[in-house]
Amino acid sequence: MAEGDVFRFGLAGRGELLARGGEIAVALGGPSSGLGGVAAEVVRRIARGSRRQPVYGFVGRRRGLAPALGVAENVFMGNERMRGSGLLQWGVDWEATRREAGELLRELGSSAAPTSPAAGLGEFDRLIVEIARALVREAVLLVLDEPFAELDQGEAARLVAALRVVVERGVAVLVLSERPHAALGYADAVSVVRDGEVVSMRVRGEWAADARGAADAVLRDVLTEMVAGRALVSALEGRASGAVGDAEAAELPLLEVSHWTVRDTVQPERVLVEDVGFAVAPGEIVGLAGFSGSGADALLLSVYGQSEGTKAGGVVAVLGAEVDTATVEKAIAAGLYLVAGDPPRYRLRFIGGLAVPVSASSVPRLAALGLIDRDSDTDPGDGVGGRLLGAVRSFGRSGSGPDQVAGLIREFPASERAVLLLSDPTKGLPEARRHEVRAGIRAVAAAGKGVVLASPDLAELAQLCDRVVVLADGRVTGEWRPASPPPLPGLAALLAPR
Repeated sequence: MAEGDVFRFGLAGRGELLARGGEIAVALGGPSSGLGGVAAEVVRRIARGSRRQPVYGFVGRRRGLAPALGVAENVFMGNERMRGSGLLQWGVDWEATRREAGELLRELGSSAAPTSPAAGLGEFDRLIVEIARALVREAVLLVLDEPFAELDQGEAARLVAALRVVVERGVAVLVLSERPHAALGYADAVSVVRDGEVVSMRVRGEWAADARGAADAVLRDVLTEMVAGRALVSALEGRASGAVGDAEAAELPLLEVSHWTVRDTVQPERVLVEDVGFAVAPGEIVGLAGFSGSGADALLLSVYGQSEGTKAGGVVAVLGAEVDTATVEKAIAAGLYLVAGDPPRYRLRFIGGLAVPVSASSVPRLAALGLIDRDSDTDPGDGVGGRLLGAVRSFGRSGSGPDQVAGLIREFPASERAVLLLSDPTKGLPEARRHEVRAGIRAVAAAGKGVVLASPDLAELAQLCDRVVVLADGRVTGEWRPASPPPLPGLAALLAPR
């Protein structure tokens, strides 16, 4: 609810996020922060809006454009300029609609032509069109979910300038982000959210007053606050005290991935993983850590039969011999096996607007045939279509998801496979089931197998892994051993994308 020019969003844990008219507020948090709930609440408020309630605008990570329509039609969707006035209106005045759309886009820094199709827009222009749509609707609050993730440095500066135009109109802007380095450059206020609670709030004067010294200190504190949850601190203390042993690296790794690069399926110009490498020794558990969009999951799934991405390049070697893992069958034959706690599920919107469920293995072929537009939803989806068909091959077992995960992990030590790949296997499980899965993973390592575990849960990785490879923006930023971890600010700096 708005109180004057202040908008408040309560969190599942404690505290609330504030957004004030004429300011850019940034809420910073990692994958388990609870910021996803804020985005969902904004969408709910928009859906149930009425004439008596303030108008909100929301720009998500997924495209919110109608690709078959023109730019002006997307800007003024449902608010087109009409011929005549009052009750005497007799149709859309497209000349006025397109003229006003062009003027607003230019004010926001976009050169997109009002008559051009939305399907051809790049990420920057897509964001500007969605922002312009909110302004046309006279939104008093604009919420953006990680808008800078796919922009280069020049485009990011242009987007900041556009947001300044928005707040100069008195609109409140709230950005949900995992990028503290960038946020301190453009925000008027920042809040850190962790485990569903607001753990700190700061205003620009606290880091801008003393130039670099103050900014560096605030950045260090913000990074620490983003990751220093009670579970992570406890896990690191347990490993440091010798609660779990650490495997010694062998001369010949079970699995070695080198110079691995993967591109997005629908937008091949977008790199998901770039020149990444890691190795796994017999009996070793290696973690892949990163915030959402880091490339950790894309790395794991692309190695396993290109279950994500396309045009993978690089080398996969098992016991020193190069192997082909271009399909799931080939990956299994090479000695790999994937178990996902929450397998990705996909729905794609084909040209013409029809959304249907498809498997991940079908996506590259469909994209090559031109049957999928740039706005297709290739992220894990909900709803009927998302539940019908999974992207990763089914487990081939009866029972619930947690039962499948635990059973496959339990049976892996006796299998012929050499390396177990795990994608967030304990997601959503109660603590008792988590303990069962962790015990199974340790048993796999004790049997001399290799384990690669990708998870956004740093506490989980700290409890289980001998080494953790950290990724951000698709690149390896560093590595740490939970038994002798770096200081939390250092670990957070590895995780936070630029």
